[in-house]
Amino acid sequence: MRIILFLAFVGSWTAAYGADFAMYIGDQYPYQVAAVATDANGNTYVTGARIIPIPGFPNALSDVFVTKLDAGGNIVFTTTFGGKGLDQGNAIAVDSAGNIWVGGSTSSDNFPLRGAIQIELGGGNPGGESGFLVKLAPDGTVVYSSYFGGAQGISSVNGVATDAGGNVYLTGTTDSPDFPTTPGLPAGMVNSTGVYVTSGAFVSKLDPTGSKILYSALLAGAAVDCSGGSSCFLMDRSTGGVGIGVDGAGEAFITGNTNTVDLPVTPGGMPGLGAFAAKVNTAGNQLAYLTYLGPPGGMDVVDYGPSETINASAIAVDAAGDAYLTGSTNDANFPATAGAFQTTLNGTGNNAFAMKLDSSGGVAWATLFNEPGSNSIGIDSSGDVWLTGSAGFPNGALFLTEFLAELSADGSKLLSSMTQAFAGQSLAVDSSGILHLSSENGLISTITPGAAPTPHITGIMNAAQGEYSGRIAPGEIISIFGYAIGPAAPASAVPQNGQFPASLGSVQVLVNGTAIPLIYVSASQINAEIPAPLTDLDENDTVAIQVVNGSSMLPDFRAAVDQTIFGIFLNPDGTVAAINQDGTLNSKANPAQPGSFVSIWATGFNPLLVTMNGSISTAANDWCDGCSITVGGVSETVADAGAAPSLIDGVMQINFLIPIGPWPSNPTTFPVNFNGFGTQGEIWIQ
Repeated sequence: MRIILFLAFVGSWTAAYGADFAMYIGDQYPYQVAAVATDANGNTYVTGARIIPIPGFPNALSDVFVTKLDAGGNIVFTTTFGGKGLDQGNAIAVDSAGNIWVGGSTSSDNFPLRGAIQIELGGGNPGGESGFLVKLAPDGTVVYSSYFGGAQGISSVNGVATDAGGNVYLTGTTDSPDFPTTPGLPAGMVNSTGVYVTSGAFVSKLDPTGSKILYSALLAGAAVDCSGGSSCFLMDRSTGGVGIGVDGAGEAFITGNTNTVDLPVTPGGMPGLGAFAAKVNTAGNQLAYLTYLGPPGGMDVVDYGPSETINASAIAVDAAGDAYLTGSTNDANFPATAGAFQTTLNGTGNNAFAMKLDSSGGVAWATLFNEPGSNSIGIDSSGDVWLTGSAGFPNGALFLTEFLAELSADGSKLLSSMTQAFAGQSLAVDSSGILHLSSENGLISTITPGAAPTPHITGIMNAAQGEYSGRIAPGEIISIFGYAIGPAAPASAVPQNGQFPASLGSVQVLVNGTAIPLIYVSASQINAEIPAPLTDLDENDTVAIQVVNGSSMLPDFRAAVDQTIFGIFLNPDGTVAAINQDGTLNSKANPAQPGSFVSIWATGFNPLLVTMNGSISTAANDWCDGCSITVGGVSETVADAGAAPSLIDGVMQINFLIPIGPWPSNPTTFPVNFNGFGTQGEIWIQ
């Protein structure tokens, strides 16, 4: 069998985008990005969680991180803070003086506080969790830090915004009965104990020091749309804010989600369930509007609630005081407007949506968008609307991809779109119209719409399958993606004297200045092998990866080094690329038989003391004595797992016995888990 190492990068464009830079911000620990912001100088600000794994307890600890990058993509600083629990940044905003405000959640009772207005972790400890608000000076120094959300329940800050005067606005969720509210605004009833928990969405304004609450509201409902009889009585009443924006007049806009039907909708507002939007007037003493975004659909007999709903994920506000919302819906009654780009759901699953509300809360326009969901929204100076989110696994892609799309200011046209893998978590649009983008896994980039793309790397992944990011491992076959990183005419390497070349089609890839073996090169993708061992490096290091394309040296791409990044090669349909004992390809029409041997291939295992330098393996070599494999939940000892004869030395061949059943009489796929790395595909067995 010929192992396919040349995965096609999934990408489609309806307009030209200029990509300015791409950067990976992880280090020895992965960074999980939640939000991105920008300022008048075109800098990029990012927050989220720095994950600190503990053996046996994945993601057991995390710290909040804040990274600032300049307009060229250079890291100005990274600041981390947190306590002994799980600390997560959810939202970020920059004020006119360059101060950085970060909101999030923490389970740490020793979260570092400074000038705090709430000093006690909400909900008690252990098991408590509070929202937090942190202010950093322009150089990244923490100048203010406080819990926020109430001390008698669980809370989280999910959205942060600032105004021209340096005031800060927050939204999120809390079930703490002592959450502070101010006169003139809703003060919904919440509770953290009892037969059911009731949580509410808050919107609060604080002064520039964070020490004084200028106004605060709590939106909560008590009635659920449910047909489950007594089960309805036991359902939690859940309401939370997910995003906030402020216009030039100091009016605050939030969006959020609820499973209640009795939020305090203002006159003219739409009744419903699920997503809602609200506006607080400049004085902070009245709701200008509160409206649901659409009616609920039918009932779900399992959950006793609506099976169709609308979920909001983000909000943006323009200078005129109009609000733009995005999220996902599977509701056939979504209120798409006549003349919108897409007025009906495509398929039975979720579709993304975008909606514009005018200054009074009425629907100016609303459109669906044929992607599974949108995570973020931004408005450029011409009024065009930008969306980013998940695109799923389109066109047989073996890794999750993301989309970036531009809608006309009236929501009637799709002006441009592309499917990528580095843009789906968050976006911000600066005053020059440059898009600042992040993926969840630490890739940060900027794009100038309409400008010619600049040659650079956009990300790296295991060539078999895995996460599109900026992490590599010794001995791993990697795929490097980017713009103009290789020749227009793709070239595949032909080994000479049993060795893959370090130069192919006038392309070299350098890791800390050393050329590595190349397998395939093209304008958008390069496949190569990371040597093992990496000289003078270990999994706690970062490296500079450079592509030399002809006479051009592309910008460095910073990558983190892990000990292993394991991936099993798959077929385009997601099943494992496997050979049955008789030498035929495993498939539905040709399943493996219980008691027979099967061969699969992988990369990124990185066995100790095995040198990998781009050579062709000439013989089998068991690297993994005692390794195990689980097929369909049944464990089996691996016969051998190591060098794959006739293939590059970074590819691992795994031979194992299909356990004796019982298996179904019809061909069925069963998950494969090698040596505890996790399920990475399925194999056909009968």
